[in-house]
Amino acid sequence: SSIAGTYVYGVFVGLDNTVYVANEQTNKVVVWFEGSINPDKILSGSLSTPYDLFATPQGDIYVDNGVNNRRVDKFSFNSNISTSVMSVPNGCTGVFVDISNTLYCSAYTSHQVVKKWLYDNMTTSTIVAGTGTAGSTATTLNIPIGIFVDDKFNLYVADCLNNRIQMFPVGQLTGITLAGASAPGTITLNEPNGIILDDNRYLFIADCYNHRIIGSGPYGFRCLFGCTTIAGSASSQLNQPVILRFDSYGNIFVADRFNYRVQKFILASNSCSISYNQPTFCFNALWYSNASTFAPSTTIGTLPYGIFINGINTVYVPNRVSNTIISWPQGSSTSTSNSYSNLNNSYSLFMSMTGDIYIDNGYSYGRVDKYTFNTSNRVTVMNVNGSCFGLFIDINNNLYCSLRNLHQVVKLLLNNVSTIPTIAAGNGSAGSLSNMLNSPQGIYVDSNLNLYIADSANNRIQFVQAGQLDGVTIVGNGSSGNITLNYPTG
Repeated sequence: SSIAGTYVYGVFVGLDNTVYVANEQTNKVVVWFEGSINPDKILSGSLSTPYDLFATPQGDIYVDNGVNNRRVDKFSFNSNISTSVMSVPNGCTGVFVDISNTLYCSAYTSHQVVKKWLYDNMTTSTIVAGTGTAGSTATTLNIPIGIFVDDKFNLYVADCLNNRIQMFPVGQLTGITLAGASAPGTITLNEPNGIILDDNRYLFIADCYNHRIIGSGPYGFRCLFGCTTIAGSASSQLNQPVILRFDSYGNIFVADRFNYRVQKFILASNSCSISYNQPTFCFNALWYSNASTFAPSTTIGTLPYGIFINGINTVYVPNRVSNTIISWPQGSSTSTSNSYSNLNNSYSLFMSMTGDIYIDNGYSYGRVDKYTFNTSNRVTVMNVNGSCFGLFIDINNNLYCSLRNLHQVVKLLLNNVSTIPTIAAGNGSAGSLSNMLNSPQGIYVDSNLNLYIADSANNRIQFVQAGQLDGVTIVGNGSSGNITLNYPTG
């Protein structure tokens, strides 16, 4: 905070990985060249409470100077002197220059985004989004913060108090909600601030009051950092993140406002193959044979069945006695019990990468329910004829249910409005043929969409290739291996 200032907000990373930070307290721009630990340059000018800034590939720096001076200033490359380039209604919580050299300002207290072509000698700006009045319609905004303009000149706006991300197609004043409120099936946001897109046009969002960074991909949204949604100052935590930027290596810089710091998250893996809790083991991996009791029956109830561990190692277990979901954060021995309405004798559950919980509710109600991330809001997503002894969501957002008593596995595309599933394996009659199952329970779907089934009463594990209904026995009765199974369930 001594360098970047308290309540740090504006941060930018140039194409050459130079880092720029707007210090609101000293009214200066602090610059670090790639690899530097200490600042290489400090620019003064005549700034007053600068929020955001943007550096062009040519090295020109555009800085918000709107809170008191109602303008955006420009520091030309290698210059310490700033000049006014655009008049704005008030402070710019988002500054952006698109590929046509048009400058944008997110004038947050005016509830609008304005722009100006930089080759125009006039400093007057024009409205590109919002009416100037707070609102939640397709043409209005309510405290717009972060902005991004893609190479097709579409404008993306973090519409903060509307808890949504809006996209305004080029030349249009009517926005389309891409995420958050009024965009069902995406993700729940709590005052989003920063927004950027990667080269595949996937969204990355600073979800400010959830204290987390989330990203989208071909299979929906997922949490990247701060996934407990609890503010903190540890290296894995954030406290009201506001602006985020990529460097050329894919690392993410975050203005962690109420921790008074800029955090850098190093890209750990760039693999596009997604798997769920699928660690890599050596062929001779060993586990200690004496286990410790993680959860007793006094906590999870008698005859426990389902268990799920998410990407940040939070453990979830449905308590079939109290009809609650018990959870433990990583490293904690203290559990939290979450009650949900109309839940009865749930065998299995699965948490999506966006934090939504899918839980078996087939015993009494004949359905699979979804509880939206961090809420008790329930919606039925799949109708079933019995309990789901296994639940799974694959990378294409298909939900699978293993119906033990119907001797089949069914699936449903979650992006579909229908709640009626289709058959993924088994013909509905108990049997041991390749197209039949007998009391299937545990299921798993790999990144190639192949389905694995614990075919319990047939004492075997079946492999059903993507798009097929006939299975191949890979372990147990009928396989070429030397392992004998006795009612495998998971």
